Amino acid sequence: MEIQEFLRDYLHLTDEGTVGQVLQIAKIEHFNKGELLFESGQRLTSLTFLLSGVLRGFLIDLNGKDITDCFAYRPGEAAMPCNRLDQVAQISIEAVTPCEVLKIPVPAAIQLIEENPQLCRLYNQYLIQALERHWEVKMLMYQYTAMQRYEWFLKRYPELAQMISGRYIASYLGMTPVTLSRLRGRLRKKAGASSRPVEELE
Repeated sequence: MEIQEFLRDYLHLTDEGTVGQVLQIAKIEHFNKGELLFESGQRLTSLTFLLSGVLRGFLIDLNGKDITDCFAYRPGEAAMPCNRLDQVAQISIEAVTPCEVLKIPVPAAIQLIEENPQLCRLYNQYLIQALERHWEVKMLMYQYTAMQRYEWFLKRYPELAQMISGRYIASYLGMTPVTLSRLRGRLRKKAGASSRPVEELE
């Protein structure tokens, strides 16, 4: 994907002057499966957007357990390990599949956001979306059963369920892989029963 095409079709930047400014400083980078884009504790060096592939944000708890915090798999999604560009990364972000991303150096990104109203609005929009997504997941953890959380995941990320390991999904939803496997079995059994002829069910 060309940078100009991405800016137009996914970030919806239409002003030619703005597009020209971004084109001067943006670059495309490729990451292999398992490579880290950002590591927790390191200072942020770039504002990064996904072009293709699947990314996973994660953290390590006090017991050394890997906990999935977020995913990005739709072109145009931001791969940000923290909310502010002048902070260190709060989580690590890795490529779950081979990925292609667009990177804009942080100093240049900050200057553009401060000077350009369209980019400022875009940046604020991403921050709001990230906040809403994290609140949504937090409410799920406290208010829904394991099955309800998994059913939410299937509706919220329909394509992703077939693209990543079940252990990542389980970690994201606050359950063990064994629990997730049981839930999947129950859903398959339910789907099989509902597809049987009516006379067979009676």
